[in-house]
Amino acid sequence: MPDISPISPQHILGFDTAHVVVIGDAMLDRYVNGTVNRISPEAPIPVMQVREDRSVAGGAANAAINVAALGATTTLIASWADDEAGAELKRLLDDAGVTAKSVQRGAAPTIEKLRVVAGQQQIVRVDREDTVELDSAGADSVMAALDEALLSRPESTAVVISDYAKGMLTDDLVARIIASASRHSIPVVVDPKSSDIRKYRGASIVKPNFAEALQMAGLHAESPDEATLDRIAQRLQVDGIGALAVSLSAVGVEVIEGDDRTRIPTRARLVADVSGAGDSMIAGIAAALASGLSNLQAVQVGNMAAGIACGRPGTAIVTSADLLNELLVELSPEQRPSTIEDWIELARLVAVEKQAGKRVVFANGVFDLLHAGHVALLKEARALGDVLVVGVNSDASTARLKGPARPLQPQSDRMTVLEAVRYVDFVTVFEQDTPRELIQAIKPDVIVKGSDYRPDQVVGGDDAKAWGGRVHIVTLLDGVSTTRLSQGQQVRRG
Repeated sequence: MPDISPISPQHILGFDTAHVVVIGDAMLDRYVNGTVNRISPEAPIPVMQVREDRSVAGGAANAAINVAALGATTTLIASWADDEAGAELKRLLDDAGVTAKSVQRGAAPTIEKLRVVAGQQQIVRVDREDTVELDSAGADSVMAALDEALLSRPESTAVVISDYAKGMLTDDLVARIIASASRHSIPVVVDPKSSDIRKYRGASIVKPNFAEALQMAGLHAESPDEATLDRIAQRLQVDGIGALAVSLSAVGVEVIEGDDRTRIPTRARLVADVSGAGDSMIAGIAAALASGLSNLQAVQVGNMAAGIACGRPGTAIVTSADLLNELLVELSPEQRPSTIEDWIELARLVAVEKQAGKRVVFANGVFDLLHAGHVALLKEARALGDVLVVGVNSDASTARLKGPARPLQPQSDRMTVLEAVRYVDFVTVFEQDTPRELIQAIKPDVIVKGSDYRPDQVVGGDDAKAWGGRVHIVTLLDGVSTTRLSQGQQVRRG
């Protein structure tokens, strides 16, 4: 079995350099929500009092919006009409930052699904759709838009084929899309609806759910037992398809790559709604592939995104911040990214912690020879919140502050010692004489300093007040200092 390389926060942070092109069947999902308190006198049907009308993007459009929420540059090539539903769909895509290219399918209207929901119960669904196939001129328009998108961003790109069997993705067009991506060495991930796996020959990853995989394999089964999965693997091995990622709902995802089988488990959670989880998964896989992750790593990301989506009611949008928060929860202490010199990266991780409701505490210093006084300060600082960020003066900054004989240890060693302290979550370095710019970048809730400072003397204190933060002064241990230790003086405390 191949090793599953762990996903790091740095992988997720890299999604903002990725470009994903989504091609497929777009639709508009409308919801009318309300309450039912009586039966109509005209017929034995419920009378619903409407409280809310809302619209969300569906199908390939929802996949594209999920990709954009992960931070990747997103292009959608799909079909919708110049009608009221099409205008609403375009507005939703624009609001999400998706670059959208519409292709007409003859006189077909924008696919629209209206769901009438009373409380948590769906009363009726009304579909408006015409699944006429895309003609040759439309297919040429799709390819022209794809070529333009691929040429504009030749690197860090992936293509999603979001097939809902609504008429746009003919067998010929799918073959042309995959061939074009292959010429550019660009990975393709497929959310399939065809029962013929050969339609997607040449794709990097094909992601059916268990029911779709059974249909493709011509099998019948109640549950994904090992024997059934073996038969699926045998029947769906198609030359040119890099991997199958079979979604098994709460069980996880079975990844089949040639003779290798890998089970990626799903984190246990309460399931609120599975709507849109497949689009969240396909978005995570695509953003990860575009960022250069392996097939297995990409499926891990997609599985994580789908799990988050299932924990939320309705068609959920999963963001990069959601994925980062999930990672920070799951990672063991030794796997957490404790030393981070890039302030932008650090600020994004701190923002994720704050979005999760955690209080962020900041402390800074030279920490030349870590002693009991330092540890006492860090312990008290950590007790004031949930996440402790420590800023360390760089070697140049220390020399300006303490004189040319300092530091006694290079900054890399000082940071390594600090990241081993159990109270510390993140360690970074600053070149400036004071940490004010670092404080402004991460916006901590609490700034901690020793009792050799008054609150009004603490750098960044006024800044912290502006965003609702505060300064906390820690009483220092008597007779403990780096200077005394460096001079060989005995530490004496009363």
